[in-house]
Amino acid sequence: MSLTSLQLDILQELINIGVGRAAGMLNQLVNTHIQLQVPVLRVLTPNQLAALYATRPNSVFSAVQLSFTGEFTGISALIFPPESAAKLINVVLGNGSLPADETMRTATLQEVGNIVLNGVMGSIANILREPLRYSPPDYVEADISAIVGRDNGMVLVASTQFSMKDHLIDGEVLILFSLSSFDSLLRAIDSLAAD
Repeated sequence: MSLTSLQLDILQELINIGVGRAAGMLNQLVNTHIQLQVPVLRVLTPNQLAALYATRPNSVFSAVQLSFTGEFTGISALIFPPESAAKLINVVLGNGSLPADETMRTATLQEVGNIVLNGVMGSIANILREPLRYSPPDYVEADISAIVGRDNGMVLVASTQFSMKDHLIDGEVLILFSLSSFDSLLRAIDSLAAD
């Protein structure tokens, strides 16, 4: 499914606004300046995404997933390679080494994921005037196919970097829409562009 350049530009701006809001909330959480790089946006099928990730050296990712329903239905996920997840936990908790407590590690990633995903999805929902309902975030460690599944649909992939306290942390926001939901998203974007 191909998007027009205007649709891609609007999607990019929606993601940028959400990432900016998330950076502001994360700054308050960790009481240090966090800069989120403007994400590079791609639209892929789940199979294309799986093929892209198959070329990476590490196939297991730390991911926080947030399901959403409404006019758009799907799953958003914030994923990190394991080394980036470990760095992020250390910076957020202020520890020099990875905490041994698995519960604390999971809770930290869930909180960061919840902030970022709510910032991004909230921006999309608010600007397009399409209310969404969210489930509580889940934390998983899995390969990309287990995270996004193999269903028919489209995945928005926003690759970004978190910069905080001299650390660069790679992460990606994935938003998986069913095909009908993706069509609804594009109609909402076209309606916004026509206003």
